[in-house]
Amino acid sequence: VEPPEVGDGLRKWRQLDGEGTSLWWQSIARNKRSLALDLRQPEGRQLLRQLAGHADVLVENFKPGTLERWDMAPETLRQQNP
Repeated sequence: VEPPEVGDGLRKWRQLDGEGTSLWWQSIARNKRSLALDLRQPEGRQLLRQLAGHADVLVENFKPGTLERWDMAPETLRQQNP
């Protein structure tokens, strides 16, 4: 999941190809699907909850307490996907 408008920072990191995409991103994101969600909006958080309900793993890198403020603490998400 990437932020809307800007995407993941690795997309523009270091040497870019002819289309403006980082060669590093092409390697890291190979065979992955991406989705842009604005998690600052309730609709974006609801979509992430739905995705997490079907996921095996959720990796996040927000500041401590961010998911809890958004009512998406690990304990909360585990209730819908133990």
